[in-house]
Amino acid sequence: MNDHDTAGTASTVSGTAEAARARMAADLRARSRALSEPIQAAFATVPRHLFVPEVGPSAAYRDEAFVIKCGPDGIPISSSSQPAMMAIMLEQLDLRAGHRVLEIGTGSGYNAALISVITAPRGKVVSIDIDLELVERARSSLAAAGFSDVEVRCADGGYGDPAGAPFDRVVVTAGVWDIAPAWFAQLADGGRLVLPLSVRGIELSVGLQRAGVGWHSTSACRCGFVRMLGAFAGPQAALRLDGEEPLIALISDGAAADVSAVIAALAGRVVDLPTGLAVTDQSELGDLDLWLTVTEPQLDRLTVLSPVTGRVTPQPLLPLGGLLSDATDPEHLGIATLLPGTGGGHSVDVAVRGYGPGGLALAEHLAARARWWHKLGRPGAADIRLNVYPAGTGAELAAGMVMLDRPSARIAVGWPDRG
Repeated sequence: MNDHDTAGTASTVSGTAEAARARMAADLRARSRALSEPIQAAFATVPRHLFVPEVGPSAAYRDEAFVIKCGPDGIPISSSSQPAMMAIMLEQLDLRAGHRVLEIGTGSGYNAALISVITAPRGKVVSIDIDLELVERARSSLAAAGFSDVEVRCADGGYGDPAGAPFDRVVVTAGVWDIAPAWFAQLADGGRLVLPLSVRGIELSVGLQRAGVGWHSTSACRCGFVRMLGAFAGPQAALRLDGEEPLIALISDGAAADVSAVIAALAGRVVDLPTGLAVTDQSELGDLDLWLTVTEPQLDRLTVLSPVTGRVTPQPLLPLGGLLSDATDPEHLGIATLLPGTGGGHSVDVAVRGYGPGGLALAEHLAARARWWHKLGRPGAADIRLNVYPAGTGAELAAGMVMLDRPSARIAVGWPDRG
């Protein structure tokens, strides 16, 4: 190929990428009226294809997450998040020009570049990742895209960056179970922390602002991120389910379970019970799923993933994840999950599918609880509240809230007076 051909190819690639980038930014704005102009401008400016070159210049601007590294067990350990989810978290951060921002979890480096654009011209972005290979990759991509001023460090993000503190904003881009004290300690007065927090196995992107001795949520929405590694990684029991397609079952909070009993229950007879309720979309079904998970603390949560993609399996098996009872007792083990059925117009009926010896009783219980959720006004992610306190702190628990005790924090979560 001669120099003219090379220049022509580069020009074509550049034109394809620019057009795709403009469409993505416009689509994000069209789907979310809350998307601010500075954030839309950042998506229209930063060349994502330079951060995920393996997917090509056009595909890079699809509203999708791309896995960029997997662990030896096949579970993804790093990805470039879905742009729509990035936009939500950037809005939660409430970024301003001149802000100093600490990012925990560099990934591809694309999100750090977006933050750099939004906080320019006087802002500062420090991004930390525990994986040296990812750090070197991100540095290279950031330099190629013209963002060499973003500082990328290889370290355990759970300890933050004490030398660079204080920061106006801290954002965590890996799923966390505990809240590292350093993230709060390294925030300036009036600062905000945004992170994907595991709430009994369901991840919520939560914005936290100081209120007295604790931190109260400013917003929350469902999300899904690869798990954080390092000293603050949470417990997680992973069961490999062998079959035509290998699957991995993750049990919330590292709860023990009889592996053979779980496999037998999922492969056995199922029972479907109608709830008598209908939902308008997947988001509303997700709200019911979240409410059941939070308000049934005696049950463990099970999520089935494909180790290849790290996504929840699309099979009818466990469309949103399931709840387990007596997970260590093969004779009484019950697994139940929400099952969207058919419906007319703009809604679908909802059933509860039960698996295992205790599946019917568990399905009956959850179907009754689903009807109670409806009577309460269908509480969900938009109106959930989280209050975070230092570990060991006494905290009053309002009706409708449950307390999650973690090594570094006490997290009160729920819907006050709507339990």
